[in-house]
Amino acid sequence: MYVFVSRKSFLEHLETVDYLKFGNISADWSEIVRQSDAAVEANPNYWCSLVIDKTTFDSWDSIGDEYIESMRQHREWGYTPENTRSWETTSTKPQLVMPWEQAITDQLPLQVGAIGRPTLQKPGNIMPWHQDKFFYFRRNHPQSQFAIRFLCFMKDWAAGHVLQAGNSIISHWSAGDVIVWHPDRWHLSLNAGFVDKWTTNITGILNEELWVNT
Repeated sequence: MYVFVSRKSFLEHLETVDYLKFGNISADWSEIVRQSDAAVEANPNYWCSLVIDKTTFDSWDSIGDEYIESMRQHREWGYTPENTRSWETTSTKPQLVMPWEQAITDQLPLQVGAIGRPTLQKPGNIMPWHQDKFFYFRRNHPQSQFAIRFLCFMKDWAAGHVLQAGNSIISHWSAGDVIVWHPDRWHLSLNAGFVDKWTTNITGILNEELWVNT
């Protein structure tokens, strides 16, 4: 059953659960993945790592410096540039915008200005335990208390593909499935499988009211 709630109530509900299954976006996901794979081949400079050498990385600005500092713990925990790699459309300037992104973003309860981030995680890589700080989004929306991130799966689940949000393990998703968790929720993403894992994050400011599947 769907109910109409305020964004304040929605965030309060997210505080009580590890994550929420928000719905499924119908699209030609096979074609979307094909276009995304082509973008990876054409833009190899968008590969990045969650373990950064600060002496060689251009952080752009003070928010970039904060981003680098937030990842210092990953190196301390033993992660390396080799096992924390991903390809992301916002990892360098200019941001890459895929031709299908807006059609996906328009189906989420977000105000104009939301930012998509298709992300490729190859087998053997992990995004370690962390909180999202919306570093890229905050450059244009530094003060919003209603910023949130939805995660949309671009491919069906495959063995070894895992997310954890809070105390919950997430798996067996279908292409187009959308989940969301509270902005403060700790989480991780792991590809311990044998095929690529494609997801897209959409970060934006919640509409004042939205429909929620309860």
